[in-house]
Amino acid sequence: MFGDGPLYPIADYFRDGIELELRPDDRQPNGTYVKKVRWIGAGYSGPVLVRAGRIDAPGAASASFSYVGEERDGGHYAELTRENNDLPATTTVAGPGCYAYQVDGATFSITIVFQAVGSIG
Repeated sequence: MFGDGPLYPIADYFRDGIELELRPDDRQPNGTYVKKVRWIGAGYSGPVLVRAGRIDAPGAASASFSYVGEERDGGHYAELTRENNDLPATTTVAGPGCYAYQVDGATFSITIVFQAVGSIG
């Protein structure tokens, strides 16, 4: 996990902890890349809004939980009803570059920066 929590993306989905590896098979017909990124909620229940954006250049990004919530306020909104959650999700990015998640809940607001990189080999 990385970030200050209590809602964390799982670092196992990131190379070297902060690099989201983009592979050719992640590329969508519209040119964006979609990656599975699981989130863990620890010790928090209540509303949460997760937004994603590119911070080094123009380009779109988004994050969505797979089975809970809805698009709202420029991000993905969900009501977490338990204090501990395992949330399958996807992150969509425009291509290689520097991105950030903005994660807002009733008692916290955190920013998590990550790099999207092309695959090696």
